Amino acid sequence: MEIVEFQKKLIEWVGQLTEQELDERALSEPLQELGVDSLMALELAVHVERGFGVRLSEEELASIRTLEDIVKAAQAKEPGL
Repeated sequence: MEIVEFQKKLIEWVGQLTEQELDERALSEPLQELGVDSLMALELAVHVERGFGVRLSEEELASIRTLEDIVKAAQAKEPGL
């Protein structure tokens, strides 16, 4: 799995959760500004785990502020991502 594919999937999932059309600029935007609340963040974590096999801990989820943070956390667990 390439990182670009992972990033695109994250953007797609957040777009679906928030009912918005998003592009790559969403990677660096704060999740709150994208309209992602805590419940949506949990849903996103489930998508990441089911779609890519990467489980984010509660501590990691608490520290995530952007989609780029999710990418970094996933890469730390799956270096080939």
